[in-house]
Amino acid sequence: MRGRIALMSLALLFGCQPTERSVKIGLLIPNSATGELATYAKYVQDGVTLAAKSKNFRVKGMRIEFVYPERYSGDPTTTADALRELKGKGAKVIIGPITSSEAKAILPVLSEIKIPVILPAATLNSLTDNEWVWRVSISNRQMAVATAYTAKDFLKLKEVGIVAFSNNPYSLELAQSFRDWAEAHALKISKFVEISGNSSNLNSALDEIVKSFTSKPESTGVFLPLYYDEAAKGIRYLRDKGYKGIVLGGDGWDVPKIVELVGKNAGENYFITHFNPYDPQSADFVEKYKAEYGSLPSSFSALGYDAFLVAYEAINRARGTSTADIRDALLFLSVDGVTGRIEYSSQSRNPDTKGSVLVKFSDIGFQFVRRIAVSPIF
Repeated sequence: MRGRIALMSLALLFGCQPTERSVKIGLLIPNSATGELATYAKYVQDGVTLAAKSKNFRVKGMRIEFVYPERYSGDPTTTADALRELKGKGAKVIIGPITSSEAKAILPVLSEIKIPVILPAATLNSLTDNEWVWRVSISNRQMAVATAYTAKDFLKLKEVGIVAFSNNPYSLELAQSFRDWAEAHALKISKFVEISGNSSNLNSALDEIVKSFTSKPESTGVFLPLYYDEAAKGIRYLRDKGYKGIVLGGDGWDVPKIVELVGKNAGENYFITHFNPYDPQSADFVEKYKAEYGSLPSSFSALGYDAFLVAYEAINRARGTSTADIRDALLFLSVDGVTGRIEYSSQSRNPDTKGSVLVKFSDIGFQFVRRIAVSPIF
């Protein structure tokens, strides 16, 4: 009898150990995307993973477990279903989606799903009007204002022409915000052209803009608020036509492949983004990233890293692990990220006090120029 009791005790000891507690973070990041979105997705994913590793995949004594959609291409028509899937898998907070089009697609269902969403890189201004959505990156308005400020006060341009893709909310909102600031601060907009997104339309629009300039070419600029592949086509076309002015862009340019796509004689180009690996303030993060992946991080890597830090701190400070607890913790959160200080309040789910980075792009490649503080006085 004693032997049987001993065996039962051992069975209880080794077979009925309490299960380690875990908390699930959903990653609404395309895992079957192609083209430019696949490039952005990989960078964000790498940043998230590195940040989780820096915390030993643990928070508040719990193991961090990532959950993913089974197959998600980033198509906005399927984004809401992917979000529901992650909630069904037990996610308490979501990192993603990446693009503004995807993020816009989940807004109508968030009042039903009720899960906090942390956007790493979606910049559309209105996204954070929803009570369940927080943003890590600066918004389109902040980015456009910083670009227009750079054009007028740093580069001393006399006039700028703008091309926007009418079917792309990112492109159109950047263009409109740039124009609004320029008109309020005496920076001449020589031409504003809206086109549908294809290269043939882009070339004719650029021809219109170059013809509209009245100042010396060196005192003019062309603003191309496009993703990197289309921006590269625009830059290449302008340079092949002999344009000597400055071409400006936003964070959609911030992929090293644009250097290869533009090729030689790239001219002088500048874009506003969230992070640059050659910024001296980013040295520690860059070394960690290079040691892990063998390459330099992009802005999207850094934003993915910071998005995880925000999720981590929200879970760490929350009273419990429900989605409502984590949402409440996000309301007054402050995190020192690699892209800058991220502060939220009950009035704003944007990092309103966060600055941006100006990068020069030429035949040399990407060069860090300076940090720019985005302020309401702009």
